[in-house]
Amino acid sequence: MPGMRRPLLGLPVFETIFAVIGALIVLLPLTQATPDEPGKAPTPAADSMRGKEPGQVRDDNGLKMKLVWCPPGFVTMENVEVIEEPAAKKEDKPENDDDDDVDPKEEPAPNPQQATKITPVRVFLTKGYWLGKCEVTPSEWKQVMKTEPWKGKHGTKEGDDFPVAWVSWHDSTDFCRKLTEQERQAGRLSNDWLYTLPTEAQWERACRARTETRFSFGADESKLGDYAWFEENALNAGEQYAHRVGQKKANPWGLCDMHGNVWEWCRDIYAEKLPGGRDPEVKSDEKTKGSFRVFRGGGWYFVAASCRSGGRGWFRPDFLHYFLGFRPALCAVRSVQ
Repeated sequence: MPGMRRPLLGLPVFETIFAVIGALIVLLPLTQATPDEPGKAPTPAADSMRGKEPGQVRDDNGLKMKLVWCPPGFVTMENVEVIEEPAAKKEDKPENDDDDDVDPKEEPAPNPQQATKITPVRVFLTKGYWLGKCEVTPSEWKQVMKTEPWKGKHGTKEGDDFPVAWVSWHDSTDFCRKLTEQERQAGRLSNDWLYTLPTEAQWERACRARTETRFSFGADESKLGDYAWFEENALNAGEQYAHRVGQKKANPWGLCDMHGNVWEWCRDIYAEKLPGGRDPEVKSDEKTKGSFRVFRGGGWYFVAASCRSGGRGWFRPDFLHYFLGFRPALCAVRSVQ
């Protein structure tokens, strides 16, 4: 009618307009973030660092080091105790025994017997992580540390694809720290992730790869030579040195040399009894009061039993030797703090 204002658009019309605008915004291409420095790759998002399935491999680091995805989950570790059992008592001899002229005090006392007690320890790792497919090699070490601590030392072979040896726990953690800095500066590593030594629990879960037998391939020790360099096929065969990485069969997740070759440093302080539980890591405190660090996996100089999935060794963090090396883990920062 004349004199009346034109009515405003109804609410349904506004909803239609906003829906069309929203759809157009969604269809617009997202602007790709550009690095701050020329030639610097954009830093990967935290979620892109997570693997999708066990055994997945990535090598998008400056060293082209292959890393294998180890998903969260349970692992049954082994707490091994050596128990001394009292020697069996000698039976009393009858009074008419012909040897009654022998003084029993002169007879040697029987030795106590040793027995191994293995107790399963249940662990749950709440975060997945990446672990080096092979032990760190001289080629990878020199790119980060610019040193050759194994040079001219006993029990080593020259070559870029042998495992690094003659490195202490301190040296190994320094490598991980410097590699983290190097990768972050290059924009290849998110601040939410870092390189570090694996915990004992992380190492053993990766080694077992969901198995619960003595070795990742089963319980048949006669097959160890297919998977590991150890006393029988290295030391006793006259090849008294660590061998090229990745020459033996891998475990079910594709990790090589988890049994034998060189022992591998872990992050934990040594504790006689494994703690178990969620994300365990033994740190120095009032209870431990120790400074020994753990290494795992056995080595070319050692017997088959030491190469089992639950085998453990420990020594001072400044200790170095021809049978000691390491492999790094790539972990979410919050799982390390």
